[in-house]
Amino acid sequence: MVKLGVVDYGVGNVGSVFNALRRVNADPHLIKDINDLSNVDAIILPGVGSFNAAVVNLVNSGIAEELNRFRGSVPILGICLGLQLMFRGSDEGKLSGLGWYGEWVRRINGPRVPHIGWGYVKVNGECGLAPTQGYYYFMHSYAVTNPTPSKPYIGITKYGNSTILSILCDDDKLTYGTQFHPEKSSRLGLSILRSFISITKR
Repeated sequence: MVKLGVVDYGVGNVGSVFNALRRVNADPHLIKDINDLSNVDAIILPGVGSFNAAVVNLVNSGIAEELNRFRGSVPILGICLGLQLMFRGSDEGKLSGLGWYGEWVRRINGPRVPHIGWGYVKVNGECGLAPTQGYYYFMHSYAVTNPTPSKPYIGITKYGNSTILSILCDDDKLTYGTQFHPEKSSRLGLSILRSFISITKR
């Protein structure tokens, strides 16, 4: 069984992620410090908490440095906030993100913020996550907006006046992300998690 490390930012409940991972026959473990990262097959950055609080936790715990070291050899999946942390920074806070990608996370411009509910994801390309076009569950106020729809930015969603990056697939770096919550997205969301587990087994 695949051992998945779910990073705990110390500011939210990751129970729904654990439940979904168990449904797809994974073995989730909570990561609170670098010692918990030993022997994990893959890492998930979940979608709970605020940008600044998550960055502070990742840096102070030493996990940020370990993520930089693991990237490219251990599959990493960011969900919602977890995806946003992979970029330079965010309008939500003043601290820098992991900086793996050059875009900036902006507050979305839509009819209602936060954006809570089902949104249609258009997929432009293929990748290891094997995403299917369809409706997924979103819950966020910030996102990478107006991305160029090409690798690694293969999934986009329209919301009001914003075009949102909804799927990132960087197979070369084993780095993946969804702005939506796969653990709350029924059949299509579970399919994303199964694909991530398949990547881990390669």
